[in-house]
Amino acid sequence: MPFSTEIFGRVGDSYRLIRNSLRILLGNLSGFDPKKDAVQERETLDQYILAKMAELVKTVREAYESYNFPAVYHALNRFCSVELSAFYVDACKDRIYCDSEGSPKRRSAQTTMFEILDGLVKLVAPVLAFTAEEAWQSMPGGKSTSVHLEKFPEAVMPAQWSDSEAARWEKLLAARGKVNEALEEQRKLKKIGKSLEAKVQIKGGGLAVEDANLLEEICLVSGVEVLGGSGGVEVTVFPANGKKCERCWKHSESVGQNKEHPNLCGRCAEVVLSGSSS
Repeated sequence: MPFSTEIFGRVGDSYRLIRNSLRILLGNLSGFDPKKDAVQERETLDQYILAKMAELVKTVREAYESYNFPAVYHALNRFCSVELSAFYVDACKDRIYCDSEGSPKRRSAQTTMFEILDGLVKLVAPVLAFTAEEAWQSMPGGKSTSVHLEKFPEAVMPAQWSDSEAARWEKLLAARGKVNEALEEQRKLKKIGKSLEAKVQIKGGGLAVEDANLLEEICLVSGVEVLGGSGGVEVTVFPANGKKCERCWKHSESVGQNKEHPNLCGRCAEVVLSGSSS
């Protein structure tokens, strides 16, 4: 079996990635009680990540049953790096940090993160026994005395998930990739800095006009206009409308309309005034 400082370093990086993923999920569950705060209805993005989680559970269970531990490692590592860290957690930040504490969208994200955390801790328990136990003891809600007394999670797709929804997400993620490329080009030209300084117009790709809000969320921009149409995706980047909100950092024309909080957008001003900021 080959070994070297480089190999050990890569293994250490993978371990820290999984551990940090658990920490981020735990941090986003601060103040969340699954017994009273969990919700049944989920946002579209939350349904997507739950579908990916179900695929992970299926893959990891099959790998454990055949004693294919490298496959366990690769599946967990890819899910934490690609689906969680590089996508879902970032896309949820606005809901988690800026919506009111008990808003349905925020609770949808927290409920989903709790379910993902619960599943991940159980999946890593056979190979990261102490890390899994540490995370288990830090999780909110009533639970058994040890994660090692729990059953493995089942691979259950979200009730709202379907083949048509999966096909829709292929289009959305393809468009997101094109948007990221266009944003990077504008950064190189020094026309924008952060992605929230931009508004994008998307043509083609079989996208529906109704996808605009979801694309705004997953692309981390301050506005999306979907023109529809088939064929290849074409993206045009514009400076975002309005001023920058000092709380959520999105650009909005509603910034300045609230006299008590002139530097906040309408959403953030309402949350702050209600006293229910998360």
